[in-house]
Amino acid sequence: MLKIFLALTASCIIAAQSQAAAQTQSPWLNTNVIGAMKAAKYSPALKDDFYANVNAEWLTAATLKPGYPRTGAFMELQDEIDARLKGLMTDTGIPGHDAELVRRLYSMWLDWDSRNAEGLADLDKQASRITGIKTLAELSAYFMEEETLYSGEMLADFGIGRDNKDSESYNLELSATGLSLGDSAEYTRRTANGGRVKKMHDGIVRYMLRRLGYDETFAGEMLERSYRFEEKIAASEMTLAELYDPSAVDKMYNPLTMDELREKSPAFPFADILVAHNAVSDLINLQEPGWLKALNGLYTESNLEDMKAYLLCNLVKGYITLTDEAAYREYQRLSRERLGITASKPDDELAVDFVHDRLPVCVSRIYVGRYVPEEAKNEVSDIIRRTVKYYRSMLEAEDWLSEPTRRKAVEKLDAMRLNSAYPEKWVDYSEYEIADGMSLFDAVKALRKYNVQKYFYDRLNQKVDHDLWIQDVIVVNAYYQPSENSINIIAGIMGGDFYSPEMSYEEKLGGIGMVIGHEVSHAFDTSGAQFGKTGNVESWWTDEDKASFKARADRLIKYLDTFRVDDSGEHYSGSLVQTETIADMAGVKAMLGIAEGRKDFDYDKFFRSYAKIWKVVQTRELNDARIRTDVHALPYIRVNAIVQQYADFYRTYGISDGDGMYLAPENRVAVW
Repeated sequence: MLKIFLALTASCIIAAQSQAAAQTQSPWLNTNVIGAMKAAKYSPALKDDFYANVNAEWLTAATLKPGYPRTGAFMELQDEIDARLKGLMTDTGIPGHDAELVRRLYSMWLDWDSRNAEGLADLDKQASRITGIKTLAELSAYFMEEETLYSGEMLADFGIGRDNKDSESYNLELSATGLSLGDSAEYTRRTANGGRVKKMHDGIVRYMLRRLGYDETFAGEMLERSYRFEEKIAASEMTLAELYDPSAVDKMYNPLTMDELREKSPAFPFADILVAHNAVSDLINLQEPGWLKALNGLYTESNLEDMKAYLLCNLVKGYITLTDEAAYREYQRLSRERLGITASKPDDELAVDFVHDRLPVCVSRIYVGRYVPEEAKNEVSDIIRRTVKYYRSMLEAEDWLSEPTRRKAVEKLDAMRLNSAYPEKWVDYSEYEIADGMSLFDAVKALRKYNVQKYFYDRLNQKVDHDLWIQDVIVVNAYYQPSENSINIIAGIMGGDFYSPEMSYEEKLGGIGMVIGHEVSHAFDTSGAQFGKTGNVESWWTDEDKASFKARADRLIKYLDTFRVDDSGEHYSGSLVQTETIADMAGVKAMLGIAEGRKDFDYDKFFRSYAKIWKVVQTRELNDARIRTDVHALPYIRVNAIVQQYADFYRTYGISDGDGMYLAPENRVAVW
């Protein structure tokens, strides 16, 4: 049955892409769907499908670990890190407070006997707080209680951010109501992925309400009421496509004072909620004014029961992984169904994930002390400096940039913070304790309270401390932070196919070098270009240069729009993935620029290394979700559509007209 399904899936993809081939000259199979390559007996020549050819053996043989809907270079490296973390979390010989916290939380997660004994007592208490609300005034009072901040649910969210006009200061960010289906667009046009998300959400809510003693009729009514409220509020919230659009930077910056917040939110007592939680700021930003206006229109006695249902459904959904084993196993079953997998991760791996997620600073400090030598940090730092140096020459050579914009771009480059591997200064967890007799939920609640203090209250109305990183540094990732004008090549990505001291220089450039080039590019893409050298939002491009950049980006969007990447018959969304694709192209160009003039540079090693870091297979369900929600292009496109932009690729492999990898010079769409 599975083999037949995969074969049909592969043939549908091939058929769809064959239709697109005449327009794109890129008849590549979506080999990122697990089993598609093998089922289709797809064995392309390097000149026809570079990605599939280089990764053929791996793509054909790859299997998914229990509980994983995806695997690839990133996931393999994360698996290696997680295996090391398991050893660290169970090593009683590691001294210090960090290690003690990590070991205790790890063992508590695995202690099903204690978790089963605790059961749903905490959840029952929190649910009763919501169901006991009788009036709108009581609902407002609920939002102002301290308990709600750490254990309850809200209709709006607030947190710490960087002020767009004063990047040296933290501001208070007011954000929209969370939605069960994630994307507000799902409430007007339901996708297959949205249907799977809804099915999982409904299953969790029904199960948890039954566990609390409510009948099926009540659960059905709660879901109906909750969705009724969400449908109304979703109409005023930005869609994912709108959130990812470069114009969102300006649209979501709406500074206001506390008095102005009271005026804009007369029914929903947002200002009073902030006062009650000691969250009054000199700098406040309202991300979505239209949403707040809609929430005030809905905040009435007539909608009280619908709002309560929304709060209750989201409360029980948030608790399902923190209660007993029966609830957790039901969560796993529903999650497997949504992701298209047949098994779940082993409990010890889940415990590692849980502790890493809850105590990232403590875990990271232990990890980098043992596994990230200073020599590796120094070598990666050197590649970062070489990349920045190349970007300076690249910017100076771009003939479509005017001199004023070029000068500002170089100034921004020179001011960029270059963060490598791990910080010298960490958030302090010395005062957080897991007391004897605590339940898992009590420990998590205490940790939430500690984190709110460290990451919220200690920063509110304060200046930014640039030496203090707040991000987890042992996930396999790298990022550009526009509000700080920094690139961050963290310890987690310094391994696997991306980097090792034993790699050739060409392989390092094709791996971690390309990642570095990608991140630097974000300072000058359609989003990053809206931020100046200090991280403030400012207009430093001339109108003519903006128009030129947009025209170049539009050519890329139109090219990507021609692809059909699954069997839905729909075209790919070039606008969704444009920013990350521009960064991919610039990253490759930067590495080729560094290679230029180097004696005996092995371009084959470089391009193969680049193809290997994007090796990925995933379930069809996850593939469908990522097509519609991920701002990164599918991995096979991240390789093939990128390398075909550069003459060095054609020269290395003798690519010519008629080959599947060929794109005529006049049709190439590299932005930089």
